[in-house]
Amino acid sequence: MPVRYAYLGPEGTFTEAALAEFDPSALTDAMPCASIPAALDAVRGGAAERAIVPIESSVEGAVTATLDELAAGPDLAIQAELLLPVTFALLGREGTGLADIKTVGGHPQAQPQCRRWLARHLPDAEWRPASSNAEAARLAADGIAAGRIGRHGAGKRQ
Repeated sequence: MPVRYAYLGPEGTFTEAALAEFDPSALTDAMPCASIPAALDAVRGGAAERAIVPIESSVEGAVTATLDELAAGPDLAIQAELLLPVTFALLGREGTGLADIKTVGGHPQAQPQCRRWLARHLPDAEWRPASSNAEAARLAADGIAAGRIGRHGAGKRQ
């Protein structure tokens, strides 16, 4: 019987990409969750057997939401580790030029990883945090953010 995974969703997140790398066959039954605590609670509550969550960034260090939840919540055991190369892209609606972008959305963990590029190319753009980079795609589609930081290669999908 396949293992059901919960992951920080929605579809298109780096966490889903990590699941695809770790266990591609699990994607069909995987459960996207709105937050890291929700993904871990899915395991604690029995809705999933395992969760894929970010734990560390090479730029910003520990992902505190994950560490806090592991330390404060009911016991869970880390079963495996996957190093996922992360490549960002600035994505926007077709026809949007760099000069048109006044707001950029993304997960708070993404902004520091892109800060030098953003400072050089979009110094006046306002940062709009989102619960995930995939959620930032929805904000961009709804016109709330003109550009968004996302997973390189995910633009066509999102």
